[in-house]
Amino acid sequence: MLDNYRDLIDELLGAPTALRGLVGNRAAALPAEAARLIATLRDRDGAVLARLQTMTRQREPYLPVAAETAPATASIDGEALLGEFDTARGELVSLLMNLTLRDWERTAIDAARGEITVADEVERHVEFDEEQRGLLESVLGG
Repeated sequence: MLDNYRDLIDELLGAPTALRGLVGNRAAALPAEAARLIATLRDRDGAVLARLQTMTRQREPYLPVAAETAPATASIDGEALLGEFDTARGELVSLLMNLTLRDWERTAIDAARGEITVADEVERHVEFDEEQRGLLESVLGG
């Protein structure tokens, strides 16, 4: 079980390097769609962090369906956006690395999916991350 959790963390840890590899030297002239995808990942990291904090700090929490909002990409400075993503991902991974085995099994009621565990939430986020990176690769022609 512990290996499964480590694998999830490793997947999330590899994303910033993978994104920088995809973007390469195009950060200064990042297409708007690529910036939107990276901003979506950044924003989702923050939302997942908040959900996980709720799950680990409250007994039997209820997690409402998150409102879909367009990510903020006021300035499409690719380098700054990648830096913001690095920070958000670092905060999420830091929380995950400090979870106990019992924390990974904590549950919550998700408005859309019913009862979930912390591990379920992280696995779902890893899948979302992989999907977004695939889309980014398509947009950047990588």
